[in-house]
Amino acid sequence: MSVEGKRFIRNPPSHQSPNPTEDQTVPSDLRSIDLATLNIAREVIVASLRNHVCQWEQQSADAVSDGRLSNAVMLQNWSFAGELLAGVVSTEISGLFSKSLNARWGDLCATPHRSVADQILDAVALEVASAQEAPELAPF
Repeated sequence: MSVEGKRFIRNPPSHQSPNPTEDQTVPSDLRSIDLATLNIAREVIVASLRNHVCQWEQQSADAVSDGRLSNAVMLQNWSFAGELLAGVVSTEISGLFSKSLNARWGDLCATPHRSVADQILDAVALEVASAQEAPELAPF
């Protein structure tokens, strides 16, 4: 089948802006985002995606052993895309976490001696420490 002389019309969605970051919606008040829920959501979503990646890799290996090479390649492509998506989701949610921390403590902790990155690291450490259970003390 020849495609010479044929016109292909590509219509981008009219509601999307040329800059993809402008299409993302973020709550207007980043301080209202619950950081613990955000972390749990990231963990659950990434774990689910990676679970699917493992399934697709196993199915791909099974397809190879059965001689279904085109299916194996397709499943490997899905596996790659799933792993890539897990990384993107993790990065984006971590970015939202950082924006929320900056909205909460950025203005309150600004000092000429500490960078914003150091302040965010301190805030993350406090959030993680507050989310952990107190260790059980052994009786004497």
